[in-house]
Amino acid sequence: MFLMKNKLVLFITGCFALVLSSCLKSEDVTDIEMVKNCQISSFKLSSDSISGLDAVKFTIDQLTGRIFNIDSLPFGTKIEKVVCTITAASSYALSGIEVSPYAYPDSTYYLDDLSDSINFSAPVKFVVHAYDQVTTKVYMAQVNIHQVVPDSMVWSMYVNPMIGIAVKEQKVVTCDYNGSENYFMYVKPAESGKSYQLYHAPVSAPKGWQSLSLTGLPSDGLLISQITEYDNALYVPATNGTLYRSGDGLTWSAVENAPPVKYVLGSVKQGTKQPSALATIVDQEGKPVFYAMNESMEWIAGDAVPGGFPVTGFGNLQYAAMYHEYLMTAGGRTADNQVVNTTWATMDGISWALMASGDANFTKREGAMIAKYDDKFFLIGGIDASNKALKDMYQSIDCGISWSLINSMVVLPTDYAARGFSSIFVDKENFVNIFGGKTGAGSNDLNQLWRGRINRLIPKE
Repeated sequence: MFLMKNKLVLFITGCFALVLSSCLKSEDVTDIEMVKNCQISSFKLSSDSISGLDAVKFTIDQLTGRIFNIDSLPFGTKIEKVVCTITAASSYALSGIEVSPYAYPDSTYYLDDLSDSINFSAPVKFVVHAYDQVTTKVYMAQVNIHQVVPDSMVWSMYVNPMIGIAVKEQKVVTCDYNGSENYFMYVKPAESGKSYQLYHAPVSAPKGWQSLSLTGLPSDGLLISQITEYDNALYVPATNGTLYRSGDGLTWSAVENAPPVKYVLGSVKQGTKQPSALATIVDQEGKPVFYAMNESMEWIAGDAVPGGFPVTGFGNLQYAAMYHEYLMTAGGRTADNQVVNTTWATMDGISWALMASGDANFTKREGAMIAKYDDKFFLIGGIDASNKALKDMYQSIDCGISWSLINSMVVLPTDYAARGFSSIFVDKENFVNIFGGKTGAGSNDLNQLWRGRINRLIPKE
């Protein structure tokens, strides 16, 4: 009898529950489930005075409560008063949002209609309240803005001194050494009677320069400013016409069967439509003639060197344009001792074309540095005909045909001493490295390494 009563009670209870559930609409169930939901699903800023702000995408991290823009806004963007629009995860979700801008520590108010003007010059705290009047969720919103001018260039002295001796001349090249890329710095000590010396440091961290042994070079008479890499070897001319070669940068020997090489102008890389070449000037029966040596170490005679062509003190640069490889010289001193402001270029080392000259070009100088950087050619400093050191910077966007003076953003700092005859390299991290240099013709080299980089070229991790 007792068992029968229990079954009857269970049956009646089940029927009551079934009837009750059938009376509840699906949206009523949703209301019950959603009253505790207080998540923000979208976040947007806009301002009539800030173009494109409404298109900036904000990330909402529901786990940590962080709201932020991955791509920073441009440097100098003012966001003291912008419209903030928030969308809830559900239209049933929120009963209110407290706003606490960190720019105003004592200010807390409610965001009206999920849209209002807010000061985002500092992080803003949002406390979201659910309809159950109990559940809350805290978000911290921050608008990221570039803190530096992206097109400006920051310079600093990286090493001073690099080595512990006074230097009369220097030339820095890159070489593989002990399985890594190194800077090799060839120097002529200022102390009388001292032979050439070699120092090295890793390209990745050019500090703590160490000495290496040199063999096969004379004690004097080299034009070390013209040391050139070609076909996995280094070449340097001597004033007596001898050309020296080294496969490792340490052991050198005279190139056999070479003509009397007076100057080395640089090298032309091999291209899809042309062979490579070591570009030189040879003394041919008392007259200077362009000569090129190919990969087989065969020598090819070219044009006679024109009177206005620089033979010393020029900056040089390898570059590619219109499916060809080129070598360019910029500035320098001619054989008749004239300082020039011309640029010349060649594809084969034996025929050269005048690219730029005249008053519209950079001013006359020797010892200028030239490098390709930020898809432009940069020409830096040098020493003019009156022996005044320079620190101005020019750029060319047409492969050296025309040049314009840079007077803002990409300039050298005030504590950088004007100089010429420095070595220059652009490394894989987009640093421009300036090694040494002279404050006047005949002075000792500065024992410094300066590095500079345009802010927007900082590699992204």
